[in-house]
Amino acid sequence: MDFDLNLMRVFLTVLHERSVTRAAQRLNLTQPAVSYALARLRERFDDPLFVRTATGMQPTPIAFALAGPIERGMNSFAEAVSLRQRFDPATSTRRFRLSMSDIGEMVFLPLLMERVHALAPRLQVEVLEIPLEQLPQALKDGEVDLAIGNLAGLGRHTRHADLFSERYACMGRRGHPVLSAGLTRGQFKRLDHILVASRASAHRLLDDVLGEAGLHRQPYLTLPHFSAAAEIVRRTDLTVTLPYRAAIWFNRDNAFEIRPLPLTLPPLCVTVHWHARFESDPGTTWLRRLVEETCLLYTSDAADEGLGVD
Repeated sequence: MDFDLNLMRVFLTVLHERSVTRAAQRLNLTQPAVSYALARLRERFDDPLFVRTATGMQPTPIAFALAGPIERGMNSFAEAVSLRQRFDPATSTRRFRLSMSDIGEMVFLPLLMERVHALAPRLQVEVLEIPLEQLPQALKDGEVDLAIGNLAGLGRHTRHADLFSERYACMGRRGHPVLSAGLTRGQFKRLDHILVASRASAHRLLDDVLGEAGLHRQPYLTLPHFSAAAEIVRRTDLTVTLPYRAAIWFNRDNAFEIRPLPLTLPPLCVTVHWHARFESDPGTTWLRRLVEETCLLYTSDAADEGLGVD
């Protein structure tokens, strides 16, 4: 029987998602295209493979038995192809997919893209914001080449490298009635906080740490991203707790007061992650090294501005 890579990819995605609709979205296909692929798979294996239930598409025993060999075959093929490919950044038209938070896009991505575009002008780069819990599978499937950010816990599933460490700060408008004079623990608790509950990084775990230290924040406003927080803070007496370098980036026009938190927290670690399947892939290796080199420039720039590194 012919080994149809596209059909096998559909099979594994439906297996993981338990949904034709979600599988179609993940594969960037239409739902009828995925249904047609499933029909071909069912004919080839002479088995329903997936049964529609109230809780989703449940695999049959045959589908479970096929999953391991198909996944190993796909992994082996991907590894073999990557080892045979030569990567020349100056001429490559490859599309790379990165996962990072909106803070990463604002603060780090411009410097990275300046270097990527200079070295590889024909590349395509797509930035995605993938929920932290979905990143291990996305990296394994090759849907994301690199994940960059404060991704606590992801290292159990990936190969990774530390890029730099960071600390948190509290930011309010210039002339803020509390932050202008400093910040105590009691004042921090009474502030009107913006809580950023991003699903793409571990920043949402900050409240757990603050709560354990007796500094639980009662949010006045909850946002999914940091990007809108600065303008809201500039116009109000609300405050936001965010990574220090991001606060400095927002404060380029000196519009904000930035204060250290009134307690000592372990520094957050910014890392780059990839899957072991692509350890030897020449393109991923090139981009990963460029990310690491760019971070050295990034932290050097921070030191020049007097930010330092934890």
